[in-house]
Amino acid sequence: MIDPSWEVDVPSVLAMESVRMIDIRTDNEVACAPLVGAYEHIPMDRLLNEPEMIKSGEVTILVCAAGIRSGMATEWFRKQGVDTVYSLLGGQPVWNQINSMN
Repeated sequence: MIDPSWEVDVPSVLAMESVRMIDIRTDNEVACAPLVGAYEHIPMDRLLNEPEMIKSGEVTILVCAAGIRSGMATEWFRKQGVDTVYSLLGGQPVWNQINSMN
């Protein structure tokens, strides 16, 4: 189970001044339901095979469909010593729902 301090909710992300959002879902998932707003798409498998894509010290929010895969990836990066990676609570549906109201 992911450490709750490694998870962040949408209002907290929106309040951050500088943040890197990475959608780690598959190409198919992104094509069917893209995130609202600015983000990068790097599938989870690629991100975990190329961990240098995450820079220590840069606040990075990982997003998936429900927060499960992003939680696993966040835990993996945290165990590698990258302490500025977070998982978005609720994933893409929650992000899009809140952002569509703004």
